Amino acid sequence: MKQLAQIPLDSRQRVFALVTAMAGMVESGVDQAIKALLEGDCDAAQTLLQKEPAINRMEMHLDAAVLFHLSHRSLPEEETRSMACVLKINKDLERMGDLAANIARKVIESAGSWKPSSRSELQPMAIAVSHVCRKALRAVVRQDLVLAESVLDSQETVHRYRDYAFRLITDRLREGDSQINSDLALLLASRSLEQISRHAVSLSDNLLFWLSTKTQHAMAS
Repeated sequence: MKQLAQIPLDSRQRVFALVTAMAGMVESGVDQAIKALLEGDCDAAQTLLQKEPAINRMEMHLDAAVLFHLSHRSLPEEETRSMACVLKINKDLERMGDLAANIARKVIESAGSWKPSSRSELQPMAIAVSHVCRKALRAVVRQDLVLAESVLDSQETVHRYRDYAFRLITDRLREGDSQINSDLALLLASRSLEQISRHAVSLSDNLLFWLSTKTQHAMAS
């Protein structure tokens, strides 16, 4: 954290740069988690877990950069609201990284016990979540209002595929045609996927407010 003491006068630009960098790290992490889940790839899961501390450190750096920016300037109200949105975006990004790591842990814990056919039941949901996250995170990187808006209506598709997977797995459990530990792990993985998509939507909502505030601030200047 020592380098944060050397934050230059353009600390606002530093905040934006850190948000962009963290969004890129989280996008990579979510992609690796989904690859590990669908392919049973423990190497990909292990690689993701090795990167998890870097995402957590980035969250702390971003929080510190925002607080530095807020405490060392006399800011207009719009700018203060903008930085509050960045803190919320940062928390959503950190939670998405944590949830991706949770999926990676489930993959490693269940290595060899998941049949390919069982993993494929989560494929539609995983692809939908990947699509939602990619749009949300690239909206952050590009500061793209249109892309962020397109994320807000994505939850219905994710929920439909979640219900499909849940029905298949619970039917197996009721019929006794199930490896209970394996199917419970699949259910937990589906829960993590759903939560990732929810944070992607929350992130997009906060991003829209941040970008609109940023635009208003620029016009006022």
